[in-house]
Amino acid sequence: MNTRKTQRLVAILLSGFTATSATAVPSLEDKLTPYLTPQRVVQVEKGRTINLVCLGKGSPTVIITPGLGHWAWWWWSVQLPLSERTRVCAWDRAGWGFSSPSPEPQDTLHTTADLERALKKADIEGPYVMVGHSLGAFESLRFTDRHRQSVVGMVLVDPDIPDRGAVEQRLAPQLAAMGQALQSGTKQREDCAAKLRSGAIQRGTPEFQRCTVAPGVPTNLFPLQQATMTRLNADPARLLTQASTEKERHASAHEVINPQRRYGDMPLIVLTAANAESALLSSVSALPPDTPGTNTPEERAQLREQVARFIREGWAAGHDAYAALSTRGRRQIVDSGHNIIVEKPAVVVSAIGEVLDEVR
Repeated sequence: MNTRKTQRLVAILLSGFTATSATAVPSLEDKLTPYLTPQRVVQVEKGRTINLVCLGKGSPTVIITPGLGHWAWWWWSVQLPLSERTRVCAWDRAGWGFSSPSPEPQDTLHTTADLERALKKADIEGPYVMVGHSLGAFESLRFTDRHRQSVVGMVLVDPDIPDRGAVEQRLAPQLAAMGQALQSGTKQREDCAAKLRSGAIQRGTPEFQRCTVAPGVPTNLFPLQQATMTRLNADPARLLTQASTEKERHASAHEVINPQRRYGDMPLIVLTAANAESALLSSVSALPPDTPGTNTPEERAQLREQVARFIREGWAAGHDAYAALSTRGRRQIVDSGHNIIVEKPAVVVSAIGEVLDEVR
């Protein structure tokens, strides 16, 4: 999501909170405090920690796994209202938010292991309701597969789909060929890490700012959050960990394949973004004009057709398959782009609340 759109969406959310400031305490700034500093930091192995943000009390515990490039902060507009009903814990993957970097490849096998160890070390026991956005669906699914007796409900928010790389190759080969260009952030982070390590980038320069800025955090609205993330992102090891999360995306999608996966009658809701196709096309249109496969009107028209087919026969079909994992599973279309948690947080709160009601 581009910064300008994020600023506009966050401003709308802020207006909703501040409109009742005359009668509500504490202020929004006070409520956001848990996302501005490390919270429940647990050691998952020697020299490495994972940060958890846990709010509220009660059972079951809602475990929130953010999408690619996100961390607990992105979920404040969902977590805060939910915490009035039960305990809600969001976590930061290694190298994101307030979790330390990791030398391990950041595929789903390793990130799910981090989540398992973090919950165990923090004594956060089930029952759980697993909630995952985008790439975060993979950790939610794998954790549930490994701890089926402890997971009593699930909400997947515009989730990524298993074996996505192969699905793209089959339905949208042109889009698949652009994978490296669409993941330009990976190379940028690796280049920035090398320059920071060698001292080629100096603090206070535009290049330092470009390398360390936290995407999606509007500086004018949350200067402290952006300043904190900028300071942390000056660590080359952290940038390399972030790059690994992006680089291992297709490996993660392959690792989450499980033909034996069945969730009985567990309450399960899948939220699908109605505007996913336009959002994906917007990402493609933002690529440099010399990107192969987008140079001529014919190529662009063919790409649009392939993207539409991928969304219809890949993305939507994958979401239907998720809902079919449970006899009580269902899919809900949301008038939103991919980041439903920012654009329509009330819908996400409602879906999680519905699962909580069914569980209880």
